[in-house]
Amino acid sequence: MKNLFTKILIVSSLLLAYSCGNDDLEPTLAMNKSSETGIQNAADLESVLNGAYDRMSTSSYYGRNFIINNVSRSDNFYPASTSGRNYAADMDHNPNGYGQWGTIYGVIAICNIVIQADHASLEGSQAAISQTVGEAYGLRALAHFDLLFQYGQHFVTGQGGSSALGVPYVKTYRDPANLTPARDTVESNVGDIVSDLQAAISMMNSSAVNAEYMNIGAAYAILARAALYYGSVDSSYYSAAGSAAKWVLDNWGAKAAVSPAGYMASWYTDNAINSLFELAASGTDNPGINGLANTFRGPTYGDVRILEGDGADDLNDIYEASDIRFKTSGMIGIAQGQLSLLGKWPSMTFDDNNKVIRIEEMHLIYAEASLRGGDASTALTYLNAVPAIRGASGYTEATIENIMLERRKEFFGEGLRFYDLARGGYDMPLVDAFQQSYDDLTGQPPSSGSYRFAFPISQSERNANPNIVQNYGY
Repeated sequence: MKNLFTKILIVSSLLLAYSCGNDDLEPTLAMNKSSETGIQNAADLESVLNGAYDRMSTSSYYGRNFIINNVSRSDNFYPASTSGRNYAADMDHNPNGYGQWGTIYGVIAICNIVIQADHASLEGSQAAISQTVGEAYGLRALAHFDLLFQYGQHFVTGQGGSSALGVPYVKTYRDPANLTPARDTVESNVGDIVSDLQAAISMMNSSAVNAEYMNIGAAYAILARAALYYGSVDSSYYSAAGSAAKWVLDNWGAKAAVSPAGYMASWYTDNAINSLFELAASGTDNPGINGLANTFRGPTYGDVRILEGDGADDLNDIYEASDIRFKTSGMIGIAQGQLSLLGKWPSMTFDDNNKVIRIEEMHLIYAEASLRGGDASTALTYLNAVPAIRGASGYTEATIENIMLERRKEFFGEGLRFYDLARGGYDMPLVDAFQQSYDDLTGQPPSSGSYRFAFPISQSERNANPNIVQNYGY
């Protein structure tokens, strides 16, 4: 799929800067006409949805910023400030906003056009149409989950947990009756995410297993991730997380965890055996300073480097020498004189696909869900499945702390560490007081429940939509 997106008229118009800004509240006649008449057959519908995939792979979303914003506000990395871009790691967020609000809602807009199309009237295979629409539901769910993760108030002390403010869940493209939607509750957001994923699963073809597109296995995996995340708000969701993760492990036979010998190669292999969902990239998508490779280790704008603390609490010290995720394998090493992530998104030609979710995560989600459900034996089995294929020693006991440690080892650089700290109720760790710039206006990293665990919503978005309430504290 690498950069083979067909750009028909409707996609070209959609890929203008779509957000909730003023221009988006007044759709033009031309855009209305495109959305009504531009889709004539199954191929057109697929071409429109390819625009959503393309937008997700840009530097303003999974191609860089979404990953880096979450990577840099953790105990694994710090902003080296080579370019002056600190990627929100100081936690002293400008109330004018951070994050990918506009970009993500642009993805959602394209998904909604696909979902709203008159499918029965389209020429071509109805099976192909159903697959495309199912993909759109899956992408819409993932996009809203990513928004909820960044902007939801459920982990902010005093903001209401499940009844706290989430994000507007937009299900209709430019609905004239709802051009300025208010924020839904977190509970409502999660319910809609689950519903969209269920719709996706029911519509997609089980033979469609290419990880460069949304697929049934990916939808179950996203459900597992979202349910695990929300489990700390509503513990009943832990069971759903475990069930979804186990479904992937038992039923998505085209995918499996990679062996030690194949681990490094999996990061530069498209549609690798362990990849459940990834976004295709080519060397022209996010070149130079705009790519993840350069951001982690580039000679010009290597903005994010690995923290080196004084004790056993830094990323450099948590691995055994035999672990293929450590220095000896080339995963971690020195770039431009600084300890850096070398092995993920390794190609400085910037054409490595963006891995969104891998099957190894399902092992650890199932382990955690099992433990929280009281089955420590099963939890230990699935926890140890990951170090066993990384050349590391297994654990003697399944604990939340051990599972979090293994998640830190396995997913560093992928944007999940902050997710784990937030949902686990952990204070932001201080590894290196000199290099870390976290500051909750106290000179210390923010503690669990701080309003700074959620991004503010930009003034421009709130000016365009007066129904958008700013996040607490900003």
